[in-house]
Order: sequence, then C-alpha cells, then structure tokens
Amino acid sequence: MISVIVPIYNVEEYLPQCIRSISSQTYTELEIILVDDGSTDSGGALCDAYARQDARMKVIHKENGGLVSARKAGVNAAGGEYITFVDGDDWIAQDAYCRIMEHGGGADIIAFACLEEYGDYQCVRKNSVREGLYVSEGEKRRLYQTMFMDNHFYQFGIMPSLWSKLIRKDIIVRNQNKVSDCISYGEDVACTFPCLLDAGTICVTNLPLYHYRQRQDSIVKGSAKVPRCNFINLYSLLQAKFRAAVLHGKPLLVQLHFYMWFALLAKAYGDAGTDMVLFPFLKVTAKSRVAVYGAGTFGRSVKAYCDSQQDISVTGWVDLHYKTYRKQGLGVQGVEELQNIAFDTLIIAILNEPLAVRIKDELIRTGIPEERIDWVRQDILEATPLPDWMRAE
Repeated sequence: MISVIVPIYNVEEYLPQCIRSISSQTYTELEIILVDDGSTDSGGALCDAYARQDARMKVIHKENGGLVSARKAGVNAAGGEYITFVDGDDWIAQDAYCRIMEHGGGADIIAFACLEEYGDYQCVRKNSVREGLYVSEGEKRRLYQTMFMDNHFYQFGIMPSLWSKLIRKDIIVRNQNKVSDCISYGEDVACTFPCLLDAGTICVTNLPLYHYRQRQDSIVKGSAKVPRCNFINLYSLLQAKFRAAVLHGKPLLVQLHFYMWFALLAKAYGDAGTDMVLFPFLKVTAKSRVAVYGAGTFGRSVKAYCDSQQDISVTGWVDLHYKTYRKQGLGVQGVEELQNIAFDTLIIAILNEPLAVRIKDELIRTGIPEERIDWVRQDILEATPLPDWMRAE
C-alpha cells in the first residue's frame, strides 16, 4: 500500500483537482491522508467532505505549524509500505503510481520527474543522474557523488522535492522527524538526501507524472527573505548526516558547500558577509550602472538588494518570460529592450551556471561585449567560505 500525504493550508481553490487526481488513480492500494494545517479558508471542510465519500481517506486537523510540521503529522499516521506526498495545489497523472511502481523494481526509494505548470507555459523538470536501478555499493557511491549537485552550479543530480519520490515508510519517518519545524526553505533537501543515504536500493526515472503548479501568489510570497536560523539548522542537520556517511562524506560535504551558497543567494541575499560590491559579481564596481537579467527568486533578490544600495544603480530589468512576471506586478521588460538600456555591467541573475553561460553567449551574439556581462560562477563560490554565522558549531 502507498500512503499519499497531502499537506493543506489555504488552497481551497486548487484542492478539488488535487484530491480527485489522487482518488482516481488506476493504482487503488492507496491510503490518502489529508493534513489540514490550520487552514483559515474552507479547505478543512472540503477535506471532511471528500473523506466521507472515500473510505481510503483520513483527515488530520491541526494547528498551523508549517509544512514540516504537517508532513510529520502525516508520516507518523501513515500505514503504507511506501509514503509519498502531493502538495494541496498540485495534481498527478491518473496512472502515476501504476507507472512508478512498474518502474520501481521494489526499490527503497523511487524518484521520478515533474511538469512545472506556469499557466501560460510548462516545462519538464528531470533528474540529471542516470535513470535506472542503483543496487550495489559501487553504483550508489557513484550516485552519491553527484546526487546533491551534478557538477554544475546549481543543478541537482536528483530533484530534492519529496513529492517526486516514493519512499519506504521506515526511512521517511526516521528522517522527516529529524527536520526542525523552523526550516521553511530547504525543507525538502533536509529530508530527501538523508533518506537517499539510508536507502538500500534506489530507482530513478524521468517519467513526468507530477504537475507542480507555479502560483503567482506563492512565487511573490517566496521572494521573502528567510531568517538565519533556517540556514543554521539546515546546514547543521546535513553536515552531521554527511559526516556520518564515512564512505561518501567528502564529496557530499563539497556539494553541501555549494548548495548552501545557492540557498543563501536565493533566500538571504545580503547576508553573504563578503566585501564585494555585489556578490558574487566581480565586474560590478562602486557607482556602477547595472542591468539585471532574470526575474526569478534570485533575480528578485538581487534587484531588491541593488535598489537598497547607494553605490549601485539599476537601469534595466529583463526576462524572457517578462509577461508572466508583469502579471505579478513586477516592472520587468523583454530581453530585446537591452538594446535601449544604458549599463556598465549586465548581470545574469540565474542560479544555474550552464543556463547562464548559454544566455551570455546569446547576448554576445546580439552585440553585447563579453567584458560587460557577469554571471554566477562556480569557481568564485568554491573559493569563498560560507559566512561565519552559519558555520559556527
């Protein structure tokens, strides 16, 4: 049996589609646990109504405690051999669990892919490690060397999301209960990768069976800065787990260094503690005119930081999907507008170096000199220690 846990908080608009996509699965050996995390809308009542119609459903009503707290409530109540998650505003393909179980080969963890749904477009998000079954110690060792970062900043070898996994109950319960409730960013990472280290067998497939909704309100809300205690707890938990993995600890700790920089740049920009004018962009100097390429989480963080600094003047902000961001009230322009913007340095505010390099090469082809373009480079982050406040033990 599979226990499907749905953490729910104020998503009444999307909840019917989510629950119906689970209850109508062609794989019927399901236990569906709806965790109402103190919703203030009608989500809790909707859960009760659906549970009255399907004996496989149970509802947990609890005070609001955040996503980690809701997941703990779910896993501790679950009775299935496998546990998986579906967020209350997402949905899954009707044959998702049949196909996952067919590919899984009885593995302790089965990882799959997703479709990111942006409303006016979608894209497939895949695992970048080799697909297949990892059984032997040698196979798993090679997996662990790139599962957290696949040698490029920043691309996960295995997607960190818990909802893109089926995990045996004893593994997920043990690791989820160790995650601090105060972790609101990186909460998937804090559980997923410890689980992968504890697995005897792992199956990876890139079947895109999960629909991950990118909501405008959650995207804007996700721009909020995350407090330092989040990163301290996250780093401490993963550092201890990786150090205990004697055979795999060294490469995992290297990957952890890069991940924490990724997290800090995305969610605590300005707390890096370096003496650079605009970390990690070496080409930006005092009194620079800067154009920002990118309006995702990192782009918004960089733009807000630059606007707060007297030494930096933002003369333009562009993104390929500027129409989507304009719907969110952001003053983003199309990339073609760069030809009309005066700047000293164009920074590519995207936390994926291979993608940033491709964008840089395309911009050069449009006539922008390479010496006026800067991007997040892995070598700079490798040479920069994490902030002292986070590394304190």
